[in-house]
Order: sequence, then structure tokens, then C-alpha cells
Amino acid sequence: MRPPCKTCSVFRPATQRMRGARSGASPCRYLLLHVSTEKRWLVGVKNANCCGDSLNQLVMSDSGRSINFSTFLFGALPRQLLTAVVLEGITLVGFLQVSSSGFIDLDVTRNYVIGTAALGVVSVGLTIIFSYSIGKSSYSPALHNNRNLVIIAAGYTALGILMTAVAYLCNSVLLENPSIPNLEEIVFGLSIGSIFGFLIVLYISRFGVDTPENREELQAAVSDVRHSRSELDSSTKAPIHLTKLYDSLGKSMRDISNCLRQSSTEGGRELARDIEEWSEVFSEKPEVSQAVIVHRSRSPDEEELTELRKEFESIIARLDKISKDE
Repeated sequence: MRPPCKTCSVFRPATQRMRGARSGASPCRYLLLHVSTEKRWLVGVKNANCCGDSLNQLVMSDSGRSINFSTFLFGALPRQLLTAVVLEGITLVGFLQVSSSGFIDLDVTRNYVIGTAALGVVSVGLTIIFSYSIGKSSYSPALHNNRNLVIIAAGYTALGILMTAVAYLCNSVLLENPSIPNLEEIVFGLSIGSIFGFLIVLYISRFGVDTPENREELQAAVSDVRHSRSELDSSTKAPIHLTKLYDSLGKSMRDISNCLRQSSTEGGRELARDIEEWSEVFSEKPEVSQAVIVHRSRSPDEEELTELRKEFESIIARLDKISKDE
């Protein structure tokens, strides 16, 4: 449950503020959350003289582009990443302990180093492939952004290399005469780090990520929303005669929200909450207002309806991200 504003105790979701904006009950109504298909931002902050403590909770990042820790983990628990990293560290330190030179034996052949480097390059490619596979099967819009997935894959590769360096430094402390790594050892270390970066992703995908099992149900509900909106756009009837279509649209949106609640990622659960809040307000509006909110050819002339329209377009854009990659 969201905490109340310390001053006016009327901290509510944006859609609930829209619903109560006409009552004049609280200055909170001026903190309207503007939403576009790509970004969200706050306007009218100068009027929000009682909710300064809540601004950080209201500012929402671009859910289609931003990467937070939960997104980086693909929805896995932090302890599962820690487990993978600890296992890597133990393995590396054990490997270094049986190496006569401190990292690799100095008398190894050049072909061995080249072969390990090639394996490291392959591991980077596999890290990207696995990241794409996990991301595209999730309900988080941010994980359906190709740029984000490349950054996440690079992050796991960097993590593997970092842990390799840390393990080497820890092992050097245990040696009486720690050696300075030469070029071959550096290449070997980068390769081993890349391999371990892939193994971390593999471990998380195997033990930390729950692939949603209701994908077909979600796809069907999203298709119903698109179909209902298409029929509404093409209809020439007055809004009062399209009640069933508006009810069908609202029901499909609630079905989508129910599906997204099973998401293991914060982005998917956030989308579920946004849809639930929007649907609650939308269902209480008269048909004329509903028409302005969802019809592409209509332009809202009230600020409250404009906010609901932008929220709806943002939701549709995020649903497109998670449903068009199949």
C-alpha cells in the first residue's frame, strides 16, 4: 500500500487523483502524471505545495528503456546472482591454486591461449543469445528493448571479468611471490571472465527465472483489446450505443492485468498495476468520455480525459512491446 502524504494524507495513484480532481479536496490533484508512449514526466509541480515528500515516489522512469537491478536480474532474486558469483569465485581460486605461475602455466602453448580466447568470444555471443531469449519471454517492456538486452549481456560479461580479476588478486595474496600477469595471461583472464559471465546468465536462467505460463492467455486478451479498439474506431454509431464494446475493452484490460500479475519482473507487475488503476477509472466514465479516451480520431478537451488517454496509449505501447516479439 502506498504511503500517505505527510501533510495532507491524500496520496493516491494518478488515476485516482484524476477521478477526484473535480472535488477540490486536496492540492494533490495538481500532481498529474503525464504519460506518453515512450516517457513519463510530471507537470504542475509548482502547485503541489503539500506533497514534496512524495515526489520521488511519483516520478516514474521510462519503463520501455530504463534498466534497474530487477531488470538486470531478469526478475531473479539477488541471492541467486550472489550464489552464481560465489561459485565462480571458489572455482577460480581453486583453479589458480593448482597453477604454478599464479594464473596459467608459463609453458602453455600459444594455441592453448588462442583457443581459450576463441571460446571466450563464443561465450560473449552465447551471453547475448541467452539474454535475448530470457528477455523476449518476459512480461517486462524494458526487456523487450534490444539496446537494454545488449547492455545487460555486456554487464554480465563485465561481471565475469571483474570477478576473475578479484579472484586473481585474492590468490596473489596467498602466494609468496605473486607474479605480474603478462599479455598472454591477460588475454587468458579476459577469456575466462567472459566464459564465467555466460555461466552466470546460464545459472540465473536455469534456477532464477520463471517463464510465464499464461503467454497464450495474455496474447488472446491483447488481441481482444486491439479488436475492440479497431471496432470502436470504425464504428459510426453514437457512443451511447457502443456500451458493450466499451465493457468488452475494459474486461480484456482486466484480463491482461490478471495475466501480468504472474510476472517475475517488476516491469511486468508495474504494468499490471497501471492497467488495473486505469481500468477502474475507465469503467466509471460515461460512454461519451470513454469514446474520447480510446478513439484515435477524437481529441480530449478536458485535462483529466487527456491524462487517461495518454495513460491508455502508454499501456498499449508497452503491451505491443511484450506481445509482438512472438
